[in-house]
Amino acid sequence: MGVAVAAERRFMRTAHMKLSPIKEMELAASRISGVVSLAQGIPSFDTPEPIKAFVQQKIAEGACAKYSLTPGLPQLREVIAESLLREGMHYDPDDEILVTCGSIEAIAATLLTLTQPGDEVILPSPSYASYQEVVRMAGCSPRFAALHEENNFAFDEDAFERCVSARTRAILYCNPNNPTGTVFSQAETRKLVALAERHDLFLIIDEAYKDFVYNREAYFSPAQIAAVRSRVVRVFTFSKAYGMTGWRVGYLHSDADNVREILKIHDALVTCAPVVSQYAAIAALEQGDPFIAEFRRAFKERRDRTVEYLDRLSHIFDYQKPEGAYFVFPRVKDTMRWARDSRRLAMDILEHAKVALVPGLAFGPSGEAHLRINFGREMHDIDLAFERLDHYFRQRSATLPSAVVSPTVPKTTEGHAVVRRRQFRQLAVPYLRALARHFLRRTKPQVIAIVGSRGKTVIKRVLGELLGTRYRVRTNPRSYNTAIGLPLAVLNVEIETQSLRSILRTFLQATWIALFSTEKPEILVLELGVRQPGDMHELLQTVRPDIAVLTNLTPSYSTDLEFLQTLQNEMRVLCQEVGSQCQWLIDGDDPLLQEIVPTLLVPPVLLHRHQWSPNAHGLMLHSNGHSYHVTRELVGESDRVSVQAAVMLAERWTTLTGEEINRFLAGEDGANTQATTNIE
Repeated sequence: MGVAVAAERRFMRTAHMKLSPIKEMELAASRISGVVSLAQGIPSFDTPEPIKAFVQQKIAEGACAKYSLTPGLPQLREVIAESLLREGMHYDPDDEILVTCGSIEAIAATLLTLTQPGDEVILPSPSYASYQEVVRMAGCSPRFAALHEENNFAFDEDAFERCVSARTRAILYCNPNNPTGTVFSQAETRKLVALAERHDLFLIIDEAYKDFVYNREAYFSPAQIAAVRSRVVRVFTFSKAYGMTGWRVGYLHSDADNVREILKIHDALVTCAPVVSQYAAIAALEQGDPFIAEFRRAFKERRDRTVEYLDRLSHIFDYQKPEGAYFVFPRVKDTMRWARDSRRLAMDILEHAKVALVPGLAFGPSGEAHLRINFGREMHDIDLAFERLDHYFRQRSATLPSAVVSPTVPKTTEGHAVVRRRQFRQLAVPYLRALARHFLRRTKPQVIAIVGSRGKTVIKRVLGELLGTRYRVRTNPRSYNTAIGLPLAVLNVEIETQSLRSILRTFLQATWIALFSTEKPEILVLELGVRQPGDMHELLQTVRPDIAVLTNLTPSYSTDLEFLQTLQNEMRVLCQEVGSQCQWLIDGDDPLLQEIVPTLLVPPVLLHRHQWSPNAHGLMLHSNGHSYHVTRELVGESDRVSVQAAVMLAERWTTLTGEEINRFLAGEDGANTQATTNIE
């Protein structure tokens, strides 16, 4: 103990810092032969040839051998100012732009300038792992504002507000976000700016991935708001957009007063950015646009391939489709071993599958139970990695569904923990089930249940998007679809398993919601998760669906036939127990589901792939005598089936108009009016 205390005193500034888990995974992977790494965020592309040729010329001229001015080469700062002007930002190259050694040096210098030891800096959770350590390096404490995962990790304004204290000095975030791929909208950005103004905070934004946005909404930066330039520091690196991670060059810009002070720290840290890299940055800005477009197209193709693989592993992962950057951040379903110990799971995958991924805990408290996957690598690396992941998960049997609410039990054997989980489950399930049934009787929502081997999460998300344009819709959080998870989903409660106290707090919250909550959803969209015989009967003791959506059962490349037979039999149980009380929407092309159709007492609505046809501008969807022009982005088979199911359900059993459906199919952001009309 004395040695540890002495070491802490000797290294007081770094005692509470740690090496980034991203780097830890890369170091561990380097010791294992044949690893495929989808861990560190290094793009696969080399620096474009025109950039290298320009730098070679400057080296030959002897232009790179001496320091530049501390703020950077005047020529580079002028080119940066011109590029900013094209993006709607006017900054003086002499006083308001500073060339740095990549984005992390810019962030470090900014924090060392704008904060004092003891201050607090708000970080979204999840967000880039190194932010936590650079905040600590500045002597500050990170405060984590959880993003709203079910809304594609959107900003939660209330979560940010709750983090503000008398010691809060700044908000630091990345857009598009690393690790989630979320692109924060103009509306979200303006709300964050308003919060910063209310509490007199600085806003530090890292836009390393701004050039890799895959949706159609125009990218928006707070630095475009001239009225708040004195509290906004915008950071950019050339590493990602131009394949220049090894060159270590970037820049920041803000108003002159801020930059003048940041320059002092920058000078003390590095004197100036490497001159050879500054010339590379000039060439990148002047000649790099065609290469960015090529990289963006390739990353989008790789994203789509990655999402298709995740759809095939939907019994393992939930995910939100990334809109930018080159990362996806899937949640590991609670039925999987070590789902809530992402570091242990990532290390086990590395050891046994030889695939390097980053544990979600690296990105903040709400990152736990996730893994970050980098799809910026070559396509053949992505294919090989998912082939190995498929094999790995087929070899690892799932844990009992009851593990979703199992508290961490330190200092006991694994056998004792299993016994305690079983005892806990025996007490918890009947109580939570009774609360859920009471809530349903009191609020009387229409219940849509989704059952199948894959695609449930995507269908849930898409149904919520379409039906939410008119109704008060709630979709179950994450993968809460087991005997314990389903009642929690009905009650809209997320389980906390860190301790017995946190579990008790969850139960108290569930009780209050069941008895007193004023929330009255008109529609609940729920997943029914089936892993073993008898699961469906248990689930139906909590909820009886009004509409059932039966998704694809045909084997994906990772599903075993024994499980599919179990799933088919459990669907038969659903049909027998619910019978004529339910409307049915079924994948009519699935041979296993075709065997179930004759047993239904109510004729089902069947969706078929032949209801789609191509046209000059996209796809046409033919349904119920209507033909719809579909221009929204569809990624993978699950996305297409989900949109088709949502439209067919909305046509037959809701009062949504054709105009509302057409806006949805065009990918327009419909207003969630929360109308009071009941579903038919």
